[in-house]
Amino acid sequence: MSVAGINGTANYPVYTPGKATGNVSNNNFSQKINQAKAGSVHTLHWFDTSEGDQPLGALGDKGNSSITVYKPKDFDPENPVYKVKMWDAEGNVTERIVDVSKVDAKNSDRVEMFAHACYLTDSGQYPEAQSTFCRIPIFDEQPGNLSDSFKAGEFNWLELAKSFMQMQYDAGNLRGYLDYKKFVDFFA
Repeated sequence: MSVAGINGTANYPVYTPGKATGNVSNNNFSQKINQAKAGSVHTLHWFDTSEGDQPLGALGDKGNSSITVYKPKDFDPENPVYKVKMWDAEGNVTERIVDVSKVDAKNSDRVEMFAHACYLTDSGQYPEAQSTFCRIPIFDEQPGNLSDSFKAGEFNWLELAKSFMQMQYDAGNLRGYLDYKKFVDFFA
């Protein structure tokens, strides 16, 4: 059985309450679920604002680091500035202000680009910007956790998206290809 609409998922286990099917036996199912749960702790700080700012997007990792983008209570569309808070694994918070009108998709770090993608989604200029951005992984580095990866430097997001666009095309995933193409075309 495959997951509807996703190519390449034909051999994933499928769970029906009371019994396991696919590649996981009944005896092994709870063990597999517990292993998955143990390695999948994600803490998202969504409502962690006393200033009345509106959360627009959040990312978390299994290392218990997270980042949240907020639209300030006094947001001015003429001066689109967002607040970004990052939590490390120990719960320490770093705050950053991002002027999304100055973000360059060809040369920006992950904090800037994530804030910009949240802005584009929130403003309706490009409703899929945030979800497409979140699907652009960085393979050439292996940060210890999310907070490290958001300090990792600047990237050319258009080139990264183009490489994943080509990968989707080569795999025969036309929908994935078109999703990345829309991202590339928007910023080109």
